[in-house]
Amino acid sequence: MPHPVVYTGDMNALVKEWEGKWRQTFKEQGTEGLKHLRIGNGECVALPQGLTSVGWTGRWQRGDRVIDVAKTLKPGTVIANFKLIDGKWHYPRPPAIVHGHHAALFMGADSYSGGKALRIQMFDQWRSGEGKWPSPRWVKAQSAPSPRQPCDRAEEFYVVLVP
Repeated sequence: MPHPVVYTGDMNALVKEWEGKWRQTFKEQGTEGLKHLRIGNGECVALPQGLTSVGWTGRWQRGDRVIDVAKTLKPGTVIANFKLIDGKWHYPRPPAIVHGHHAALFMGADSYSGGKALRIQMFDQWRSGEGKWPSPRWVKAQSAPSPRQPCDRAEEFYVVLVP
């Protein structure tokens, strides 16, 4: 039976650990050093893969939409964007277009309306552009069609299930 994967450590301690690493790296190396502050290779999927047993993205399955279950979702749950490919939902990976799709650890939500979260907080990283070291980030749900990428739209995140 497919099930969600949850980080087994303390999320608050994880955030504090990475805040400490950020401060130390910035103090010693400045902004240049922050480009190397990451989990694994710095790709977004490396963070949940490095901190949980979620494994290879090819086995990931789309679960509940995060904004629908945020009130009961455990902090540390692996979440991601999924794409419909050949009639099935997949976490996109090459050769599919992967830019704009994301994976992270759920931290919490707030601003509820009609039982749905209007904003979710995740612990994430990415390597593209200037990159982002592991840290919390808030993402808003869009109430209307939006040109924003799925990675920047709370309503596009789903719980990752694995067999």
